[in-house]
Amino acid sequence: MVANTPSVISALITPMDEGREVDVHALEKLVEYEIGHGADGFYCCGSSGEGLLLSPDERKLVVDTVASVTEGKVPFYAHTGSLGTREAIDLSVHAQKRGAQAVSLIPPIYYNYSQAEVEQYYADVADSVDIGVIVYNIPQFTGISFSKDSAIMSNENIVGIKHTSMNLYDLERLGQAFPDKTLFNGFDEIYLYSLTAGAQSTIGTTVNVCPKLFKAIRDDFIQGDIEKAQEKQHLLNTFVESLVQEGIFPAVKYAMTYLGASSGPCRKPFKPLEEEGKRRVELAVKKLERYL
Repeated sequence: MVANTPSVISALITPMDEGREVDVHALEKLVEYEIGHGADGFYCCGSSGEGLLLSPDERKLVVDTVASVTEGKVPFYAHTGSLGTREAIDLSVHAQKRGAQAVSLIPPIYYNYSQAEVEQYYADVADSVDIGVIVYNIPQFTGISFSKDSAIMSNENIVGIKHTSMNLYDLERLGQAFPDKTLFNGFDEIYLYSLTAGAQSTIGTTVNVCPKLFKAIRDDFIQGDIEKAQEKQHLLNTFVESLVQEGIFPAVKYAMTYLGASSGPCRKPFKPLEEEGKRRVELAVKKLERYL
């Protein structure tokens, strides 16, 4: 699963119509658009894709659509994490049937599960499919953090971790403890620095908008020109900062709409951007013109 060149994977947004229903046609167009602009693959139904705001049938619809468009072009990963093991298994089996490279799961949330229960959740899903499972480590949302000491990381069916955490020490330690597993960076703001800590790939929200900028950072890093890579990371961070101020997920969807890949609003309770917010997003996008 580890690529020789770090992959730049889009944490794919889920386009919706004005009634906030999944817009399959717009999703098809979006995936084609992003492939054409350099995305190396897709991670669907995650945080950026509003996965937990979609019904199980809608999540399967998104996977079906992404699978049909990407077939023979680029790989895709499906986030199948759920509140319960049964639904997570059902979504994971479906993703495997549709050709997902791997499935990825947040831990079960809301109930204060024991560590053993969380570990069993992942083990049960891993036992249900014949493709790899990627642990989705996003402690700011789940309150659960994974490190090299997490027992589940020793499971041979766990092929990697999506590390959406600013703790690069944990990322480096994971890589040293489990050199056979793939480390995916999950925060765009620290992309360059995650590469120095051992990340082999990145899965990012703003990859939807500017995969070329991520690839430019990656290429500078590979060539050893850290100064140029830092300049580009600073540009990316200014863009991320601008979108975060508006609400990162609604802002990215509007940015894609502005670029011609209609994505609609986020599902409630997310609020749509006001006109002034849209103008600020447009200005932020224009500053990336060289990498669009």
